[in-house]
Amino acid sequence: MPKHGIYEYYKDVLLPNKNVLSLSRILAKKGIDLDEGYSHLHPSHPKQKKSQKKTEKKEKRKEQAFRRGGRKMNKASRRAMRAEAAKAAAPVRVDILEVGKEGLSCQELAQKLAINDSEIVKVLFKKGIATTVNQTLDEETVKLICQEFEVEVVEAGSLKVEDMAKKTVEFLDDEDLDHLIARPPVVTIMGHVDHGKTSLLDFIRKSKVAAGEAGGITQGIGAYRVLVQVEGQEQACVFLDTPGHEAFSAMRARGARVTDIAIIVVAADDGVRPQTLEAIAHAKAANVPIVIAINKIDKEGANPDRVMQELSTHGLMPEDWGGDVPMIQVSAVTGANVEVLLETVMLVAELQELKANPDRSAKGTVIEASLDKAKGVLATFLVQNGTIRKGDVVLCGESYGKVRALMDDTGARVDEAGPSTAVQILGLSMVPVAGDEFEVMDTMEEAKIGAAEQAEISRTSRLAAQAGEGKVTLHSFANAVASGRDTGVEQHQLNLILKVDAQGSVEAIREVLQALPQDTVALRFLLQAAGEVSASDIDLAVASNAVVVGFNVGLQPGIQTQADNAGVEIRLYKVIYDLVDDIRKAMEGLLDSVEEEVPIGEAEVRAVFGAGSGKVAGCMVTEGKLVKSCGVRVMRGTMAVHVGLIDSLRRVKEAVKEVGAGLECGVGVNAYNDWQEGDIIFAFNKVAKRRTLEDASVTVTAAVAANSNRQ
Repeated sequence: MPKHGIYEYYKDVLLPNKNVLSLSRILAKKGIDLDEGYSHLHPSHPKQKKSQKKTEKKEKRKEQAFRRGGRKMNKASRRAMRAEAAKAAAPVRVDILEVGKEGLSCQELAQKLAINDSEIVKVLFKKGIATTVNQTLDEETVKLICQEFEVEVVEAGSLKVEDMAKKTVEFLDDEDLDHLIARPPVVTIMGHVDHGKTSLLDFIRKSKVAAGEAGGITQGIGAYRVLVQVEGQEQACVFLDTPGHEAFSAMRARGARVTDIAIIVVAADDGVRPQTLEAIAHAKAANVPIVIAINKIDKEGANPDRVMQELSTHGLMPEDWGGDVPMIQVSAVTGANVEVLLETVMLVAELQELKANPDRSAKGTVIEASLDKAKGVLATFLVQNGTIRKGDVVLCGESYGKVRALMDDTGARVDEAGPSTAVQILGLSMVPVAGDEFEVMDTMEEAKIGAAEQAEISRTSRLAAQAGEGKVTLHSFANAVASGRDTGVEQHQLNLILKVDAQGSVEAIREVLQALPQDTVALRFLLQAAGEVSASDIDLAVASNAVVVGFNVGLQPGIQTQADNAGVEIRLYKVIYDLVDDIRKAMEGLLDSVEEEVPIGEAEVRAVFGAGSGKVAGCMVTEGKLVKSCGVRVMRGTMAVHVGLIDSLRRVKEAVKEVGAGLECGVGVNAYNDWQEGDIIFAFNKVAKRRTLEDASVTVTAAVAANSNRQ
């Protein structure tokens, strides 16, 4: 009889009236083992239920012990486990935030920045913007807040983060295919904040840089060469130090564009984080192979298996699990497996078959650039194909020049640099932009023409970007009154150099200033940047007749004296409303004042007398007074027949300066003799009056209407 039928057989056939406990005793007397019997008894049996609960508890304890590595759980371990769970559940601040035209809600932005939403309200309140946690913030406000928390903002509608990493230039031409030789790989190390990228780089530098080189590695160059032992032979490998060097901010999302292999560092005690996913996206967009370095395996709580599991969910399957992505467990502190990591990188490079043609003119990318007081323009080039030599003519964007000197990653001067070599060069005409491609040209004239063409393209782009700055509101009127000749409407421009405490303040200030009426006076921002007012700002203001405006910034030493000597006005502000009011006054100060008629008296013509070759009017002053040289308007009924100036005023044959109400006088007006009895003379003075920006807008609107009627 099957065991599962014991209970049913005795209960239903032999002993139908016995309860469960009585039946259990009978089964025991029959020689059926109780423990075995209970396991096959009816589920409602009390001992069967108790046995099931014990089994479940044992299984749960075994599972918990397996999760913590077989260690006994104590109070400290429980606290650590709870802290780890809280850390995993806590929001993580992003380093690049994509924002669309619709903006973000206050709660969404707080989640992205890993802060309390009240912090956002506080930041905006300090900048004079009142908001609540339930409001939606527009794109410019999001940029303003992200600037405070050092988070880069990318417009979602215009450029995706992944697109910025795509390689845009192919450095190999068809004629190179017959002359290709192997070249060293270019490796970029990326990853999340505090995952040990810098520590890993430091260990590689200290352990791999040849001893005895003066000064070690030049930190400013941003790229350096390491010799790796592969099968008993030393092979070169070039590391691009994008996390640390100056050009990283300009090449942040394009770091993968100049690399052959991406090493993505992931902390074994932290796992996959937002910046890790961003680095993976960059590498995939650039279509470069990925090597994972699982760092910090020496720390307590490190769990490399969990990291590999998380990476597998994002499309990176470890080689140990049958995938194609090498994942090396390393320690930047102890140096464990760093050799294996470097050997793996070289193996991946060998599979890539990286080649270049050293027998052609060089092409490559600018890694960083600066202006040295002693040496002039310094640019770091990464040669990606060909060879650059001393004396070559180089074109790089708007910059060009003849290479006067080449320096390698140790600071030593060299005569040439081949593929996958980072060198500093001297001799460019201006500081190039980090990320631009360079190319060796045949002649200096060819380089100048290329630079001029690029400068024109850049100028057009800048003008297009500034198309909204200072434009006339009524665009159909812009061409007609460009010089003011067609309608007499004046056109002015106020040049501003804006220096602020934080880059995010630029857009906020620009927004409120652009809201001012600019139909007659246009605002033009020559420079808008964060930082103190410097000598270069004063020089620019002198050259362009601009006003320097500072918001929550100071002056560098000696700048005020330089500005006073050059006649440059510097205005510093702490409150944005004061800044706007003063800019409004400055714009209105450029407007031409208008003359307004102020009535001073009125007279009636009672008689007309001849006076030599002309005529004068005998008048009775009925209101106010008449004053010599004041303006008059002669009214005949409801029509003004003449407007002029009093050039002769007499009282009883005596010339006087003014005549008051109730007195008679003789009035002569220059070049007017058509007096008639009954004419009314209105006397007035002209007073200059300052116009407001709103008044000027009304004038422009009237001019547009008049111009349309004439057409």
